[in-house]
Amino acid sequence: MFNSFPYETWLNPDGTFNTELTDFWTWGGANSTGTYILTVLGCILMVASLIGWVLLEKSKLERQASMLRAAGAFETRPP
Repeated sequence: MFNSFPYETWLNPDGTFNTELTDFWTWGGANSTGTYILTVLGCILMVASLIGWVLLEKSKLERQASMLRAAGAFETRPP
């Protein structure tokens, strides 16, 4: 059976945690190109999703305001 997550490699022979262990994921070790590419992609996607969310909420607010204006909610009436 293929061992895809070997916990025993995290430990030194004396049972303490191996602090030099840096290669812990599929796309490469610490300071590899894959790490930087995925970090940049994650940041770009996060910013794009925030911009998309703001634009969505803006359109919902404008749509609600136009419906309220059509219903006469913003008209001033004499006292």
